Amino acid sequence: MLWWLIGMVGLVVGLVAATYANRELTMLGMLVAAAVLSAVVVKPQIGILLLMANFVIASYPSPLRGEGLLTINNILGILLSVLLVAQLAQRSDLSFLRVRQLQVFVAIGIVFTLSTIAASYEFPDLRQEQGRLLRNLDQTSAMAQDFVTRFAFFVLALNFLSDKRDLKRAIAVTLICLVMIVPSALFGYATGRAQAGYRAAAEFSAGTNPNRLAFFCLMQIAFWWYFVRARVTLDRVALGIVVIGSLTYTVLLTASRSGILGFGVLMYLLTKSRGGVRGGRLRVLAIALIAVGLLLTVVPQENLARLRDLNPFVTKSEGGIASFSTERRVETVEQGWHMFRDHPFFGVGLGNFRPVSKQVYQDPFFRPPHNSYVWSLSEGGIFCLLLYLLLFALTWRDIRWLQASPAVPQDLRWITAALEPSFWLLLFYSAFADIWLSPITYILIMLVVVFKRYVSHRRVVIV
Repeated sequence: MLWWLIGMVGLVVGLVAATYANRELTMLGMLVAAAVLSAVVVKPQIGILLLMANFVIASYPSPLRGEGLLTINNILGILLSVLLVAQLAQRSDLSFLRVRQLQVFVAIGIVFTLSTIAASYEFPDLRQEQGRLLRNLDQTSAMAQDFVTRFAFFVLALNFLSDKRDLKRAIAVTLICLVMIVPSALFGYATGRAQAGYRAAAEFSAGTNPNRLAFFCLMQIAFWWYFVRARVTLDRVALGIVVIGSLTYTVLLTASRSGILGFGVLMYLLTKSRGGVRGGRLRVLAIALIAVGLLLTVVPQENLARLRDLNPFVTKSEGGIASFSTERRVETVEQGWHMFRDHPFFGVGLGNFRPVSKQVYQDPFFRPPHNSYVWSLSEGGIFCLLLYLLLFALTWRDIRWLQASPAVPQDLRWITAALEPSFWLLLFYSAFADIWLSPITYILIMLVVVFKRYVSHRRVVIV
């Protein structure tokens, strides 16, 4: 009782002082931050969910991330790390170290470290240069920081997400944060703020890139589809029609060629029954036909023109900007392949693709590879790619295990069904984007691993 009284007195004194100093908003922000951090101390799962939300919403620089080292994610990460150390000191449970995906992540980190060291000897004269928007071409430190923070998040999630409620909340937070970007993209498009004048893009998150926005929409369609199919009721069907319809329309408005190709792949994947949840071929066909109808009648001509320009051998004057973009992407992939052939074991070093492309290979465009397979080969070498493929093979094995396990609760079977098309979409989209250091990759793998650990500890009686 005494501590509550002291706390209330301190709160009142702080508010009065802030009012006299015209710092009410600052004081309010500090109170909110203190309340959140207190909640995280009491229930660390809240901190993991906050990390997930901030990873998805603020994947690109934004005010939510803060500046320098003083960011929301760093503060949460430090606090959760302290809580993890305290938890391990009380209960020395190191079983998470046996998770195969965790071990592969450690091996990938070692390969990246060796490749960076080797690059310092291979390219001693590599200069620091800036590209567009005054960003450094050398992204070694930025990518290394991304890898370390994603890895730390993975470790923390394995330790603090353990039961059914944690898993359901993690799925809910991911879907809510991803679906939040759709109204932003549609509103921006309707009010004339489309990218390049005709491509839908969100105002925040990684959805500011139309191609990634399309990928996020496709992943969500997979989850919403199996959510509706798991228990077909009037309210679920109505919700599914609105959400899936909005997501499909957004994909078309992005004018993303990889998005359209991915939509075709997704339609095929959704026809399959998985984990005891039926796919529904006729319904998938109906969605595909409606999408084609929207494409031919509602989607603007600028979007259609970009979607038609897939020929990589057409010049800018012959085929338009989109064809020229495809041509440059093909050239960049070829450049990455040349880097791998010249440096097959450790590549050119993490984050060195663009400066090496410009200064060593004299590439006038020096663009990112826009292909995760080529990125891993060119920056990390053959061992890096093999480790990533092993990581995905282990994750695929766990998904199949979940779908076959009788211990999966009935109300979670739709998640096991949705994870498979989302996983294949990730691998498909990896051929068109540098996404293996993206938070969504780590979140998807984390959900699979946490789900399997939860199911593995359940005891069921098979009658």
